[in-house]
Amino acid sequence: MRSIEKALSVIEFMMERGQCGVTEISTSLNLNKNNVFRILITLEKHKIVEKDELTDRYHLSTGAVVLGYGFIQKHPLVKLSSPLLKTLRIEINETVNLCMLDDTQDYITYVAQEETLKSVRVKSRLGKRFFIKENLSSAKALRRALEGEGGFVYDYEYDTETGVAGASCVIRDYKGRPLGAVEVIAPLYRLSLESIKGDLKKTLENYALDISLKLGYWD
Repeated sequence: MRSIEKALSVIEFMMERGQCGVTEISTSLNLNKNNVFRILITLEKHKIVEKDELTDRYHLSTGAVVLGYGFIQKHPLVKLSSPLLKTLRIEINETVNLCMLDDTQDYITYVAQEETLKSVRVKSRLGKRFFIKENLSSAKALRRALEGEGGFVYDYEYDTETGVAGASCVIRDYKGRPLGAVEVIAPLYRLSLESIKGDLKKTLENYALDISLKLGYWD
């Protein structure tokens, strides 16, 4: 079990850092270099990681994509949300994201996206993981729900430095537990605070409710 934990910690580290060398992984995770090397060889054998022969650094490979895709496509939240995400994107013509709360409740991961057809777009969050205490609208809404706030908790972000505006509403499972969030993001100039605090709030609450009902939620 200990060896599995080490291998998973290496995969998580590479997911966050991108290309990594053996020494970098060993130092950052406080693991023996020989252990790290053996882990990487095993992961490479199963196509989870791949070695760049020019730099001797490793990065995640196609096997990791297949594993992630298999999980995402079979998860009820993603399967049941997909049609509604498409409808929401068509309705508002801005990028719509779906994020999932990690089992530890420490992170959120963006697992689905319907991207706007407009030429100017916000940098994609799909496939990325963020700490629950960050100031993203989804993280803020889920944080409040985890702290005990009931209902379909709504929150927003409006960052003048990054030029990104967004809003999110919590999705709940059949037991009423926060499971994830549906999110809209756009460049700041296209998503006003007036809209975020007005029409968009009601729209996202309705979609979050619809997704939650599909997951068996009832109040």
